[in-house]
Amino acid sequence: MIGIIIANTGSPASPDPDAIELYLREYLMDERIRQLPKFFWKWLLHKHILPRRKFSSAKRYEFVWTENGSPLVANQEVLAGKVQQLFDAQPETAGKVTVRSAMSYGSPSIGEVLAELRDFGVEKVVLLPLYPQSAFSPTLAVVDAFWRAQEAIGWHPESVIIGDYHDDPGYISAIARSIKNVGYNVQVGDKLLFSFHAIPLKDEKAGDTYRTQIAESVRLIAAELGIEPSQITVSFQSVFGPHAESWTGPLARDVLQGWREGDYRVFFACPGFSVDCLETLYDIAHVMVPALEGEGAMPVAEHADGDIQSLCNTSGRFVWVPTLNTSDEHAALIRDILLKYL
Repeated sequence: MIGIIIANTGSPASPDPDAIELYLREYLMDERIRQLPKFFWKWLLHKHILPRRKFSSAKRYEFVWTENGSPLVANQEVLAGKVQQLFDAQPETAGKVTVRSAMSYGSPSIGEVLAELRDFGVEKVVLLPLYPQSAFSPTLAVVDAFWRAQEAIGWHPESVIIGDYHDDPGYISAIARSIKNVGYNVQVGDKLLFSFHAIPLKDEKAGDTYRTQIAESVRLIAAELGIEPSQITVSFQSVFGPHAESWTGPLARDVLQGWREGDYRVFFACPGFSVDCLETLYDIAHVMVPALEGEGAMPVAEHADGDIQSLCNTSGRFVWVPTLNTSDEHAALIRDILLKYL
């Protein structure tokens, strides 16, 4: 039996400030995430960051929270279930593959899922961090959690780790198709903006090839769209702390503000975010759309029910390109990537 773990960063158990504090304490103390020496960072985190951030983050999580809980956790569970169904439908893999969703921080943890797979009789585990372009943070944080969990439960099965899939043909085609499906047309002057999760520049100096992988993804997606890579603007979001200059740039909101006076449509895509989460559901509506269309384009609803486009009081200049999320196409893409490692 082969066990597959589709892994992601994680989420607090609820939008309650205390639950968020527990989650952020675990997340921000990870050596792959923290930016300062451990002792000083721990003091700064507990005395100054968490007491304020748990309340500001609570408002953001309240906006995206669903009846099924965290959108990231819930969406990835649905995706894992669809991937399982695809394996069950193939004679060569039916009854031989078990697919589970897990998180680096929060629940379901990688340790919990590994223990479940062990008890289920799994002999080989394939780990897929759900980040098309790998980075020291968060991809290696997932890998670290995977090895730590094996040590903690005393189980060391044959293990395979899929580092990235930034140039996978299925991934490239799926992203290009999602852009075409919402009406992008370079011939009428449409602009295309990609926003990826930012990483610290110190990681890049230490050898992180994240931006190199992004550039290759952009080149391949552009070819699939029949445009030049220069016609795709690359930007970043989710910078932590007051020093944005210490992270990869430019920031998506700054690019959008610079385009505010134009009369063209802006197609906004997040190819590095595989499923909807806080960074898409909240940030697009509260940060990205107003950056382009002004503060009057703030969300018209208190919760992220429905698609992002309907949440925003937008003139139509901002066009959201949905993530692959829980689509059948995404499930088939993940299945095809995994098949190469079984």
